[in-house]
Amino acid sequence: MHHRCSWFRVGRAVQQLGFLSLAFGLAAAPVASGQGRYTSDEVKDMGRYRATSAKAYARAPSGNADDRNQFGRFLLDVYFPSMTQYDASSLANLGRMRYDFMRNFVRGAAPAAQKDATQLAHKKMKEIVKGPYHPSVRYNAMLILGDLDATYSGQGGEPPAPLPDANKYLTSYVSNGINTERAPAFLIVGALIGLERHAASLAQLPAANRSATAGALLAVLEKDGFPHEISPSVSQWIKVIAARGLASVGVLGDGNRVHNSMLKFIGDETARLNNRVRVAELLEAYGEAYKSAAGIDERQTVQTFLQLASDIAADEKERALDYEEGALGRGGGGAPGGFRYNQNTELPDEYQVRRLLHRLNGLNKGITAVRPAIGDERLGALLDQVLTATNPVIGTATARNMVLLNLTRDVKQMADVVAQTSASLGVEAVEAPPESDEEEEAEMLEEEAAAAEPEA
Repeated sequence: MHHRCSWFRVGRAVQQLGFLSLAFGLAAAPVASGQGRYTSDEVKDMGRYRATSAKAYARAPSGNADDRNQFGRFLLDVYFPSMTQYDASSLANLGRMRYDFMRNFVRGAAPAAQKDATQLAHKKMKEIVKGPYHPSVRYNAMLILGDLDATYSGQGGEPPAPLPDANKYLTSYVSNGINTERAPAFLIVGALIGLERHAASLAQLPAANRSATAGALLAVLEKDGFPHEISPSVSQWIKVIAARGLASVGVLGDGNRVHNSMLKFIGDETARLNNRVRVAELLEAYGEAYKSAAGIDERQTVQTFLQLASDIAADEKERALDYEEGALGRGGGGAPGGFRYNQNTELPDEYQVRRLLHRLNGLNKGITAVRPAIGDERLGALLDQVLTATNPVIGTATARNMVLLNLTRDVKQMADVVAQTSASLGVEAVEAPPESDEEEEAEMLEEEAAAAEPEA
């Protein structure tokens, strides 16, 4: 299996810094000099030894002890201290410095320099995480810890082996942090991003680390409420990250605990629809496991997916009706059915169609994954009916010359079928919580990061 470069796994939530900054206040204005709220390390002058010299050494270590010492001094006295500054310009450059560190001094380095840089970063980043540094600085340090490996991927695409000591630190931070408000929520998010990456290479970790990683991720997803003062958006996003990590493991868990925790989130009517869909589509990773699953609560599973389907369909039908009301006006004009086109209406942008496809494709992936575990013919038929109702809408939405009014027509038909199907099991749609602008921005940033991600 080809493992893509970890920039994206780190960046999937990190590059949504607009969302996280608003949620946690990470990009707050720097504190005025003399207030002493945060600290920063001194960036020392190394004379003629510059970044170019350190990069050259990293690519081709000379074997000379003095050169090795100079390389270590550069990281400890110049590079790492530069990442602790909290003026506006330095904070804005943190992501780039993290990327450059991993590219130039770790992943692109020769094994000897790679090992030295990893060990130095592991020690220093833990100090920064625990120290009186700016929240963005501490968050950045936690991300670096999550990206450190004992063995990095090579040109052959072999999977990385996450650094066991770093993994142990992250799992401990998450497991303990979700039970106390003293652990900042933004650091829990940073640690979870690392564990998500580690979960994708779980087999490369020692057995004790594997168990702790899966346990920490599951504990987050099962947690009913966090003790931190965070918004519902942040709370839900924390669970989504944990669910993504668990999906990389692909095990339903003892007593189907992972399945049950995923299902609980998918059926949470207070959670945003897009987040519920994100978790539903993750069940695709359990497709093989569901084929031999035992003890699944079939009725609860079907009810949960009917609830998600009916909530999606009702929300999209309302949006379709709003569009038609704006695009079409009542009255004469000779238009069939008494409708006339309103030339002054601003048509929906591309993102609305993208949202519809994201929801329906995610729903269908989840249903297709769990379907083999549903042995009851009547219950299984209900899921089949949902798939049959959604597929024409997906076809219309992806047509080359798609007409929006044809799409709204199909959405309304789909919604009626889904509502009737769901009602047969006593399921009715509930009003969906509004999606936040920050989350929509996060989605777009994720896609941009995926498109721009360099290969390992």
